[in-house]
Amino acid sequence: MGSYFMEVARKDMQKFFINLPDKDLAYSSEGTEHFNDYVEAVEWAQDFARWNRHLMMEQIVGAVRESGEVRPFVAELKAINCHHNYVARERHYGQNILVTRKGAVRAREGDIIPGSMGARCYNSALCDLALYTHPEFAYAVVDLM
Repeated sequence: MGSYFMEVARKDMQKFFINLPDKDLAYSSEGTEHFNDYVEAVEWAQDFARWNRHLMMEQIVGAVRESGEVRPFVAELKAINCHHNYVARERHYGQNILVTRKGAVRAREGDIIPGSMGARCYNSALCDLALYTHPEFAYAVVDLM
């Protein structure tokens, strides 16, 4: 999907005679049909992925419960649902914007930021005002669209 929309953006740059120093800097302008199509596709893909994670968790808990290998249990804990490459509609500094986080997670106060496998989790009370991205993940790019 990303490759498709990148190619569409490159063609738009050519169509509108916009010369960029690198073809990978191509973009679709907000409000255009291609921009709206991209945002709709990204939101669909993110919803699809979220539901897949939910369904996989249900299947895993059910399989463990029915395996007979562990004593009976009820899974009442809330799972942390975290993806770290995504686009989100957010409000910052009085404006509604789209934020792209690559390799980063949102870190509003009260959010839990899970570490990678075996690593510690972080409390988002430490977040800075750079669109609520946790400083531990400072290498991540936070773009405004």
